[in-house]
Amino acid sequence: SSGINAEWPLRPGDEVDEDHDGVICFSEMLTIMMKMQKKAQERQNLEKVFQIMDRDGNKRISRSELKSALKLYVNKDVSKEELDKIMNEIDFDMDGQISFTEFANCLHFFQSSD
Repeated sequence: SSGINAEWPLRPGDEVDEDHDGVICFSEMLTIMMKMQKKAQERQNLEKVFQIMDRDGNKRISRSELKSALKLYVNKDVSKEELDKIMNEIDFDMDGQISFTEFANCLHFFQSSD
């Protein structure tokens, strides 16, 4: 069979070599490329949302920016206690602001728990 020899380390659970013949064929390569493109598009969409919420452009979402975004886009006026709870769940490094990584991790968590 013609294809790319799957010599790079595959992680358990990777379903790259769908027919398990040890070779990545053209259709398997297309599947990989489509998945990579979808992930890139998802990241671009997340970056756009993050940039909208990051009103001062410092690449961090502050408590006040989060509160404003919830009010503006979700029509939810959160209390200090609710905001504290949200920040405690998202702000993994506990610096009082949300980085893009924290934002993306949070959204992926909620998407995977549907």
